[in-house]
Amino acid sequence: MNTVRTVLLSGAYCFLPLVVFVSCAAILSREFKLWKVLLACLLGMLTVLPIALLQSAINGMKLLNLNGLQGLLISAIILNGLVEECIKALLLFILPSSATTETKAKRTFFICALTAGLALGCLESFIYLIGGTQRIGLRMLTAVVIHMFCAGLGGLTVFSIKIREPRILPLVIAILSHGIYNYFAGFGEGTSYFYISFVAILFAALECRVRYTRQ
Repeated sequence: MNTVRTVLLSGAYCFLPLVVFVSCAAILSREFKLWKVLLACLLGMLTVLPIALLQSAINGMKLLNLNGLQGLLISAIILNGLVEECIKALLLFILPSSATTETKAKRTFFICALTAGLALGCLESFIYLIGGTQRIGLRMLTAVVIHMFCAGLGGLTVFSIKIREPRILPLVIAILSHGIYNYFAGFGEGTSYFYISFVAILFAALECRVRYTRQ
């Protein structure tokens, strides 16, 4: 009974950011479409499996057996940045969208992309938490945010391809931001290097705003 209660409380805590974001989007955005947002949530959570399988395969084959700090940075950019953001972006192609540059269509797709990233981040946090990982409170919250903003950037690339005006730069920025975040977050909360990961989060957030406005 205590185990079930712990799991429920962990789930409520981990998925709270997703509930708050979706609620705010429903209230503030006229382009909010509940069924599309729910589909985005499902797609975001489904990315956990292919991401884990691909990362495990790369690690198992020791394709990134790199040493030193530079090696760790390259590994983070490839494993966490390239793998995770590309898989997230590929699944976002499933989201329906009209082939138009209308602001409404872009805003709806962008909200869904952010939601998908947030759903993935929340599920990932839940898996870590019930798995018994310790001292991840702050990292868990920041990981959720970086997933959301990087998915938003990837979503802008996917939307641009859907309307036949491809722009790859937002996805590239997402890959680099995510990789750099993981590299510095990997130092642990007790180190000063960990807080440099906040710069990557802030950069991704600002780029979301800039790229959304320009596109």
